[in-house]
Order: sequence, then C-alpha cells, then structure tokens
Amino acid sequence: MEEHSAKWIIRGNELLDETAATSIRGYLSMLYDHLDKDDQRPVVPLSHGDPSAFACFRTSPEAVDAIVHAVQSAEFNSYAPTIGILPARRYLLRVLFQCLLYIRY
Repeated sequence: MEEHSAKWIIRGNELLDETAATSIRGYLSMLYDHLDKDDQRPVVPLSHGDPSAFACFRTSPEAVDAIVHAVQSAEFNSYAPTIGILPARRYLLRVLFQCLLYIRY
C-alpha cells in the first residue's frame, strides 16, 4: 500500500470573510447611512437595549398598578396552568378563527 498525503487546497470566500468581520453595529450604521435624509419622521432605534430611554416605550401607569396589585395579592405567585389561562385561550381561539377566515385554500 502506497503512503502519500494529499494536500487540500481550500480557498475562503472573500464575501463571507467580509461579512463575518462586520458587527451588528456596523450593519446598523450601513442601514442608517441609507435612510432618506429629507424624511423628517423620527427613527426609533429598535436595537437599543433599554426601551425605558424612550418615552414611547414607557409602561403605562395602569399596567404598573395591575402588576403591583397582582404581586401584593399573592394570588398569582405560581406558574400558570400548563393548558393556559382560560380567558387567554378564548382570546387566542377567537383571533386564530378570524385569521383562518382570511386564508384561502
């Protein structure tokens, strides 16, 4: 049996190398560079890690009060039933049924 070693010649894909070298922040910068500078609408940076920095993402006082009440009542200090909460299941069923009415087979 003849012994020999084969050399593999593997060439990298330059486009993939460039893509791998670009960070998420780099892609965001490219997107911002392509925005229409004359468009006066505000751009909400959805990549921002802390939504509380933007007034439009603040939690409503009603939601805060509901959470505080739920925690203080000690009625909801457990996992939800594995089959789900009945009002949520009914709501999802209604939404899914409405969506199915629009699907054409």
